[in-house]
This record gives sequence, C-alpha cells and structure tokens, in this order.
Amino acid sequence: MLTFAPRGRSWQAAAASLLLSGCSGCGAQETPRAEPLPAPPSRPGAAAPPSAPGTAVDARAGSGQVAAPPAPPPCEEGDEDPADLRCTGLYSDFSARALAAGVREYRPAFELWSDGTEKTRWIYLPPGSTIDVSRMNDWIFPVGTKLWKEFRAPASGAHRRIETRLLWKTAEDRWTRATYVWSEDGARALQVKTGVPEVPDAPGFAVPAQVDCIRCHAGKTDNPLGFEAVLLAAPEAGGLTYAELVRLGLLARSDGGPLPDAAALDVPGDAVERRALGALHVNCGVSCHHPRGVATHFEMRLDIDARGRVGDVRDTRVVQTAINQPSKLRPPTARPGAPLYRIRPRDPDRSAVLYTMSRRDVPGAPPEQMPPLATRRVDGATVAAVRAWIEAMTPAAGYPRAAP
Repeated sequence: MLTFAPRGRSWQAAAASLLLSGCSGCGAQETPRAEPLPAPPSRPGAAAPPSAPGTAVDARAGSGQVAAPPAPPPCEEGDEDPADLRCTGLYSDFSARALAAGVREYRPAFELWSDGTEKTRWIYLPPGSTIDVSRMNDWIFPVGTKLWKEFRAPASGAHRRIETRLLWKTAEDRWTRATYVWSEDGARALQVKTGVPEVPDAPGFAVPAQVDCIRCHAGKTDNPLGFEAVLLAAPEAGGLTYAELVRLGLLARSDGGPLPDAAALDVPGDAVERRALGALHVNCGVSCHHPRGVATHFEMRLDIDARGRVGDVRDTRVVQTAINQPSKLRPPTARPGAPLYRIRPRDPDRSAVLYTMSRRDVPGAPPEQMPPLATRRVDGATVAAVRAWIEAMTPAAGYPRAAP
C-alpha cells in the first residue's frame, strides 16, 4: 500500500515535477511493471497439481495427493496494509459480497473515463464524524474515511471484476492507498503494487501501478476526487448524494455557516452545455486544471464561489480561460497560418482541447493525449459532447465571435 501525506508543499513539488513533464501541465502515461494476477483458490474435488520438492502431501500413505491449501489467514486488527481486499472493511461477508455496516454506495453525476469499464463506488465515514466543507471546492475528510472503487471490464462476453482500489485516511496528514486485482474466477482480490500492463481475458485493460495514483490525486487538498460537491449535487448523481449527505448531517462548516442548496451547485447550462462542462470537470478539472492544481493556466473545474454557487456558463473558468486563448500545440494536421486555440467558437478543428481528447499517444511520440494517463481508448461520447458544445457557441447564445 502506498502512503501519501497531503499536507505541506513538498508533495506538491514532487507531483508538479511529474505532471508538468507532459502536455498542458500533465504527465505522460507510464507503463506499469508486470505483477502476477492472484491465482484462484483450489476447489474441493479438483485435481491436484504434481507435488514439488518440499510440498506437503496428504497424510494417507501412498495417496500422492497434495494437501488442500490452508484457508486465507485471518485479518489482523489494526493492519493498515492489508494484502487481501476482504480485510479492508468493504464487506461483512466477502463470499456473499455483502457490504459492511456503514459502507454506502455513491455514483457521481459525471464519471471519469476509464476505457469503457463499469464502476461501482463506496464510502465509509466513521460513526459520528462529518466532512468539513468550509471550502466547498476542497472537502476535508475525517480520519478513518475509506473509499473503494471497483472496475469491471468486458471479458468473454460479460463484465467481470478486474480491480478494486482503496483510499484510506489513516491520519490527519496521511492517506494510504492500495490496488486489489481480482482472480479470473472472482474468488479473491489481492493487493498488487506495481501494476498489470495487460490483464488476461480483458484485452486492452491495464491496472496502473500504485505510485501513478498520486499524479491525479495530488490535485486535491485531501485526496478523493469523485466524492465532491458538483459531482454529487447534480440530478444525475445516485446513492449517497449531496442532498442525502446534508439530510444525514454528514457535512459541516467549521464556522457553522449554512450549506448551499444542491440546485446552486448544479452544472449550469442547457443539455449540450451540461454534458460538455460535466465531462470536462470530472476528466480534466477536478484533478489538474484548477487554481490549486498543476495546470492553472487553463482551468476546467466548475468552481463554487464564496456564496456557494457555480453560477452561469459564461462565468465558468473553462469559458474564461479557454475561449479564443491561443494554444501552443501544433499538430501535424494543422493548416499553415491557422493557429489552434484552446477553444475556438464554432470551430472544433482548431480547438486544442478537442484535438488532445480525440487522440491517444503512441510509444515514442510527444505526449499530447488528454487525459494523460490510465486510458488507451478515446472517449467517443465525451468528444462528441464537447464538439457539439463548440459548434453551438454562437453570439446569439452569448459566446464571443471566433478569433482569427
């Protein structure tokens, strides 16, 4: 399990050195080193493999059978680096996948693109604790908070569990994280630190190394990315939403002030604008492109102001810092004398944000893709949503005319 202390500035400098090495302030994807997948446990009655030197055998003389492997060791109280997912507190009954008491599922209104995988998310908050939302854009979680995210990828015509990631706040200044990779038969999930570059039976899906996680999570003051105001307040959210958190008394301001209404935190705009802004917020703004991130020159986070409101589309930072702003990118396909802009109204082909979203880097090429890591496939739906938004940026809709 990787330990990460979010307080202080040294971690931010280290993260910046990684993230600034690539395009638009974000680093290129690293290839995780291979680590074997968990082997499925032996089933009763299954044929035993041949004995190896030193292997225990059945006590009956002449049986020649390898003894069944021992049951998994019991979970240790106070273990902050469990090797087995069943010891993390997610399940009360691992074999039945029954959630433990206090574990709640949540679903953000807009989801980070993960190459088409299905995902389920859960959070555990210690009894009697609250999340400090004094800064609505950067929630501070109580010690003992745990968040899990399960990934399921297409395999043999169905979606099977591939990995489950854990974030666990073990001290005021420390988050620890672990990645658990499921055996192919779904019987167990064991911690893998260095990643799996090619998951068997799930073509094109890779499990990143734990050390890579900091490259996104360093963009938050207190680590979690998807459990935040905008993503939980929108009507598309499910499970433990912002409104439900308020109802249960799980959010609090250190100054005792009132909490914003969920409607004030919603993604602004019409259907076209909402789809694009929500996708840019979760894929780009939450982790990197925001005032406290490492790509502050171009912001895509939907910020909540001091009055507890997101505001109008034209007030968003993505509109203010991107539209008609020149881009340094010069793709090979660019026409001579036709510079790219971060976003050029009604001109998707000269909008750099769309160019970087529509490609995936090839080995040895300059890093240009966005998001910069943990994805090998273009998110066609988000590309289409952002393209539709750019095409709809007319003066009649309140947008400026395109720069030359």
